[in-house]
This record gives sequence, C-alpha cells and structure tokens, in this order.
Amino acid sequence: MQLDRGFYEKCILEFKDDIKEIFGENIIEISEEINLESRGCFELIFYFKPLKYKIIIENEIRTFDITIEDEENASNSLYRIEHFENVLGKKNIFTSIILLKNVLEENNFNFYFHKENKLYRKNKNGVRRVKDLRELING
Repeated sequence: MQLDRGFYEKCILEFKDDIKEIFGENIIEISEEINLESRGCFELIFYFKPLKYKIIIENEIRTFDITIEDEENASNSLYRIEHFENVLGKKNIFTSIILLKNVLEENNFNFYFHKENKLYRKNKNGVRRVKDLRELING
C-alpha cells in the first residue's frame, strides 16, 4: 500500500512534537533528511544533552527504527533493547518515544561498534569483544 506525502509529513511532525513534549529542553534537533518520493524515506537526528547521545529516527516505507549512538559512534537500536510496534502511526510513534525516554533514563543497555573487522560490546562495565554471535541473542 502506497502512502501519500501528507501521511509521512504528519508522521514526521508527530515524531518532532512528541520528542519535544516528552524530553523538553533535554533534546535538540540536529538535522533532518527527507526524501518522500523515494519510498517515504526520512531521517531525523536529535541530540540528548544529559547523556550526549545522538538519537536517529529512520523510516522507509512504513516502518521506523530509532538508534541511540554515543560520542564514540557506538550504537544500538531501541528495537533491539526493547521490542515495540514500529509501523508508522500516531500511537506507535508516541509509545516508542516514551519507551526511548525510559531506556535513556535507566541507561543500562549495550552499545556495539566495529573496530578492525571485530565486533565490540560497550556498557557501564567496560568494553568487551564479542567472540560468539550467540552472545548477541542471549544478551
């Protein structure tokens, strides 16, 4: 089902309004990239000041993802931390932003990054190389 430009514009506005309402002055918009002609794609990037994290919201067609990235470009997907309904819609957008706020307040999740073709996990206990991909499934 092809969705029209107006639908995507409403969703973009919904993300921006909900983030401003829920996070207040703790978050600022850094950039946006919108290409609705190509599969309804958009990317919104915010900066969460208290933890100095980038929050990246990306959409293609009907689903969206929210990525949390630290100052060293290590990242993790909100969906990987906590599952949520990620199909575009007012309720799903609001719910995901509330979930994002809760995850950031707890700040107890892993970041991942690659260095020299090796995968690393980073959290409050330090940095550790992921040697077995089953570790990713089991936490």
